[in-house]
Amino acid sequence: MTVPAGAEGQPQVSSAAGCGVFDVAVVGAGCIGASTAKHLAEAGHSVVVLEKEPAPALHQSGRNSGVVHAGYNLKPGSAKARFCVEGSRRMRAYCREKGVALEQGGILVVAQDEVQTRTLEDLLARGRANGVEVDLLDPDRMAAVEPHARGVAALHAPEGASVDAEGYVRALVADAEAAGAEFRYGQAVADLDALPARVVVNAAGLHADRVAGDVARDVRVVPFRGYYARLDARAAPLVRSHVYAAPDPRFPFLGVHLSRRVDGTVAVGPGAMLAFGREAYAFWRVQPRDLAATLAWPGFWRLFGDAGFRRLLPGEVRKSLRLRAIEREARALVPALPPGCLARFTAGNRAQMVDRRGRLVDDIVVRETDAAVHVLNAVSPGLTCSLPFGEDLAQRAMAKL
Repeated sequence: MTVPAGAEGQPQVSSAAGCGVFDVAVVGAGCIGASTAKHLAEAGHSVVVLEKEPAPALHQSGRNSGVVHAGYNLKPGSAKARFCVEGSRRMRAYCREKGVALEQGGILVVAQDEVQTRTLEDLLARGRANGVEVDLLDPDRMAAVEPHARGVAALHAPEGASVDAEGYVRALVADAEAAGAEFRYGQAVADLDALPARVVVNAAGLHADRVAGDVARDVRVVPFRGYYARLDARAAPLVRSHVYAAPDPRFPFLGVHLSRRVDGTVAVGPGAMLAFGREAYAFWRVQPRDLAATLAWPGFWRLFGDAGFRRLLPGEVRKSLRLRAIEREARALVPALPPGCLARFTAGNRAQMVDRRGRLVDDIVVRETDAAVHVLNAVSPGLTCSLPFGEDLAQRAMAKL
């Protein structure tokens, strides 16, 4: 299996340098790859992790809101629900054990009308089916959790938390290395068949479909840029932890929310618009090869043929261009926010899988060959899922040895 040469943002390096054959080669040193390596090495297997960047967690795993999700919004019985609920509990325990910054203040999902209240009731049922601690609050009880949030009802998930995402991945890497795993940075994989390993785990995130080759011919990564603003010093004290709007159940994007990070910054966002490259984090940055690949994918045009999706787009573009558009949605949740309280902050790209029919693939997708395990879809809450998901991938790889 060969990755097409010349991907912008993906430096071309010959197949992994070095001598000797490892039991497993892991492609990608984000949270999923690092967790997989940790579990493999701790089981006594020789592991090499190949990462094209000079350090771990420089893309999806480090460019996110830093939320440890509780799992109330995931379809019961799905792989994502199972891994998220278990992962949330394991991740919180792991970070406390390792000294990784983590603040557990819960998540409040706010409804503004009867339709959104019915959405919260659905989320309550999902959460309870998934074994998540959740409760439906009236406005008085809501105010006790987030005094400045306003709505007709709210779902409260006290297990939600904030984490230093990059610090968490570094801890996974340190554990993997302590158990004998080798990490090689600046190593872009050009040919899986030439890797010095008996089995390969593809955890390449934004480039996972390219690394997978023919295994992923019916799906493609279509990158969506999530842009965050932040509250200024006047407004940041108005949010204790995480305040979310009731989501639109038709789409996997959660809309504008306010999230207090472990450093005290309150991130506001994200918008969710098409990115013009898999690693194009600035609004106007274009990576021509990536954009051409997106536009050539039949599923992309079928996705944009959905009337509901087209209605979503103008607002998402406005939120990427204008702070005022983000502020308007944030003030619907926290009306006390003063005018002009937002400053520009950061952005990250979501590796959203889209199939040929134009459907946004929501659940985790893993495909296997005789000597490879490919993680094709592990979008949010992939960070929260990473400990049990990495363990599962490690077991899949060990079964091939």
